[in-house]
Amino acid sequence: MSLPTKSQPQEFRQYRKLVSWTILSLIALGSLYLLVSVSVGLYRRRHPLLAGDAISERVSNAEMASCFGELRELSVALRKYLERSHHLLANDDADELQRWADEGAVWRTQWVGLGRRCRLLEGIHQERREMEALVATHAELGNIQTTYTEALKRFAKDLVPRLGRLDKRLEKLGEAIGTTGSPSGD
Repeated sequence: MSLPTKSQPQEFRQYRKLVSWTILSLIALGSLYLLVSVSVGLYRRRHPLLAGDAISERVSNAEMASCFGELRELSVALRKYLERSHHLLANDDADELQRWADEGAVWRTQWVGLGRRCRLLEGIHQERREMEALVATHAELGNIQTTYTEALKRFAKDLVPRLGRLDKRLEKLGEAIGTTGSPSGD
């Protein structure tokens, strides 16, 4: 029987080095890909691409269906966006408020882009009643978003400070009575 010599570990050293460098390279490439994809995702979220050319003067059924589908998607997106505002009222997180405002800016950009592409901002299309309805619906979506955002800003400006003062007053009253607890329910 021969004893193992030190030359055997030397024999696999090159392969281990190759495997180590390969794994390190894959990790580096994967990390780089992750960083690039997150960066591109954030950029596209803040700067949406306005897809498509403007529809023709004589609107075809296919163009109208396309505009209708995009308007429907925009309506659903607005509903989801407005529903997320309820989470803003529950806390004072400035980052969450900024994210919500950024979402609103993205939605508004998409709304304007749809209006330009489908010629909804130009006014009423005389040739088709359906286009008149799309123009009116598009304008109403913009009005809803504007009205809701203004109401939320007014609430944050006028009522939130009043609620804060009321919470402090209730806290002092609770201390005077000898009761503890957060008036906001936290």
